[in-house]
Amino acid sequence: MTQPKDIALAFPRGGHLELLIEGVLSYADEKQLNWCYITALESHVISVLELANWPGHGILAAINTEEEAACAKSLKVPIVNISSALPDLPVPSCIIDNHAMGVLAADHLISKGFRSFAYYGLKDVEYSRQRQAGFVDKLKTGEFTADEFLAYPTYAHEASDWISQNHELAQWLVDLPKPLGIFAVSDYRARQILDACRNSGLRVPEEVAILGTGNEDLVCGHVVPTLTSVARNNFLQGYRTAELLDKLMRGEPVQGDPLPIPPLEIVERDSTRTFAVSDSRLRDALEYLHENMHEPLFSIDDITRQASVSRRWLEYAFRDALGETPYQYLRRQRLARARRLLVEEPKTKIYKIAQCSGFSSAKQLAMTFQQDFGMSPREYRRISKS
Repeated sequence: MTQPKDIALAFPRGGHLELLIEGVLSYADEKQLNWCYITALESHVISVLELANWPGHGILAAINTEEEAACAKSLKVPIVNISSALPDLPVPSCIIDNHAMGVLAADHLISKGFRSFAYYGLKDVEYSRQRQAGFVDKLKTGEFTADEFLAYPTYAHEASDWISQNHELAQWLVDLPKPLGIFAVSDYRARQILDACRNSGLRVPEEVAILGTGNEDLVCGHVVPTLTSVARNNFLQGYRTAELLDKLMRGEPVQGDPLPIPPLEIVERDSTRTFAVSDSRLRDALEYLHENMHEPLFSIDDITRQASVSRRWLEYAFRDALGETPYQYLRRQRLARARRLLVEEPKTKIYKIAQCSGFSSAKQLAMTFQQDFGMSPREYRRISKS
């Protein structure tokens, strides 16, 4: 066996980063690398600032400040950054596609019928800027805009800042038009919005629908109402990060950073389970569609019969409220369900995924996937979990 290599994990433990570590371990196991991992003793986090004279072999780090970036540049040990907090870092990075996360968030809220939007982000933090840009870019395609509230990050702030931020956030939310769809830079900030709504008497999701980022189960799944979130592909990010570090440690040439890792999906929970449409007939039609879209024989005609409306009225109502036809909306929702099942149920046959997503056959699902994503369902599953 080769001599062990010491790899420092210079980022906080817990939450979504545990999945990133699983990706690192998977790559090392697949390549039969004899990597040993160095973490903090009691604090569960090491900064690159503490590794200036460390005699190890490689570092995986979250570089969040200019001081950390300068230190990373001076290190003699190969290092790969996993954070998107700063632009144009002097060391190789493997990061998630923050712009794509914003696009997904906007698409989800638009599909719920919202016309008023807002973004709650962080000042002078690159990943917040990118997520906001994706959110706003997608909204512009429907001629929508978004209000913004940018808070100071808490990397080095005292707890008292949270109190003033909460008061300002609550007042900002009260003053915005309702119903409102709001996208938060993280699940932690989404939880803060939820608290502000509760303190201000705003109903979630009826008046304010909240969408976070990261899909942290501790935050999203253990609060009332539960929080919808954009799920990151942390496992794939960890795998690609380890792959990049391995190349650097071997002295292989690396040209540019890998492509950003796309998000997985929207994980919908109670905070966006609503439809911001004023017409009760359209609201009933949307609820009926979501309850039955997994049935392969389910069609637009079934919706018109259930809602007691004409096909022409339904077409007009969907275009006016959602910006697309009933068929386009149904097709997109079925595709989103198929994508989720492909990742969550890796051993389920493709034809079964098709049936459970409302497609008549595996062939129809494959054709639709190819048209929208340029790949087959099997390729999508492999890329998402590779």
